[in-house]
Amino acid sequence: MAQILIADDEIYVRDLIKRSLAHGPHSFFEASDGNETIRILEEYPVDLLIIDMVMPHKGGLETLMDLRLKNENLKVIAITGKISTDRDSMKGLARQFHIDAVFEKPFDIFEFTQSVESLLEK
Repeated sequence: MAQILIADDEIYVRDLIKRSLAHGPHSFFEASDGNETIRILEEYPVDLLIIDMVMPHKGGLETLMDLRLKNENLKVIAITGKISTDRDSMKGLARQFHIDAVFEKPFDIFEFTQSVESLLEK
């Protein structure tokens, strides 16, 4: 069973992701900003972090900067509705912060689910 943390300020996105992964034996944590994400990761073991790049209070990139100092092996999927995933800058950030996959909202839920399952099998 995998423990997945979904960090996104939009509750409907968190709900969509949970529903799309509900067929698997997963448990979920939810966070609405980077500060809450850090707190959860300090308290609970998590196998996969799904994080929005733009959130209030502390965004995804700031959160990943803090996380990578403590846990460089955490599997991460980044989602964004504000930054184009085709831009070289986003690809560079993904490499720099060891992001395993990046999806631009709205994303194909089937492709997203396959990516999650593939990462969890590694």
